[in-house]
Amino acid sequence: MDKPLPPEKIVEGLYLIPLPASNVHIWEWDGDLSVFDTGVPGPDHAILAAIDVIGHAADDVAEIVLTHFHRDHTGSAAELARRTGARVVAHHADAAIIEGREPPLPPRLTQLERPLAEMLLGDVANLPGPQPEPVRVDRLVEDGDVIAGGGQIVTIPGHTRGSIAILLPERGVLVTGDSIATSDSAPILGPFNINTADAVNAVRKQAQLNFDIACVGHGHPIVGNASRKVLAMIRSF
Repeated sequence: MDKPLPPEKIVEGLYLIPLPASNVHIWEWDGDLSVFDTGVPGPDHAILAAIDVIGHAADDVAEIVLTHFHRDHTGSAAELARRTGARVVAHHADAAIIEGREPPLPPRLTQLERPLAEMLLGDVANLPGPQPEPVRVDRLVEDGDVIAGGGQIVTIPGHTRGSIAILLPERGVLVTGDSIATSDSAPILGPFNINTADAVNAVRKQAQLNFDIACVGHGHPIVGNASRKVLAMIRSF
């Protein structure tokens, strides 16, 4: 088993765990923790190791917030919830898939995305592929809801119907899920969306917010004037 990478401090109280398939973030507030996404099935040990490195224990995790249902973001949610006792938070439009009560919706691949999907995901006819262990969603959130630690929910359907971002206004940070990715630390539209037009509108919505740093699901964070950089990117669409 590869040794997990140490957590990277983004700003005071916010840490990035760069897992092989996607990014996980830890938000520290009032002695407790929130975990934003959980990676593919298996790396719960890496998340717990990172929690130990920053001076916390598993039972300090109060919430696991899932930005959308895809398996590279919810894969370790069930095991992490068992090991921490944390409540799971997600948008109602993705909750039935996360809980295993409905089948996952496949993305509508563009011509440019199809070769990338085949390379990363294999047989695109079977997208989105085997799903992780279902986990109960303890809290359903909507646009504007406030979660533990003061994070604000921003609904951004497009990548999935129930995609959400989390704004941490006191830190000037937006956690974008897969609505935004980065290439060479510059923002790009996240791929593999169920509706590309809605995904573009979701990025426009986020660009109207005020944030200095964007923490994305795939790629390096956008640091410094992040909302302006996202706005400049989306104006090209």
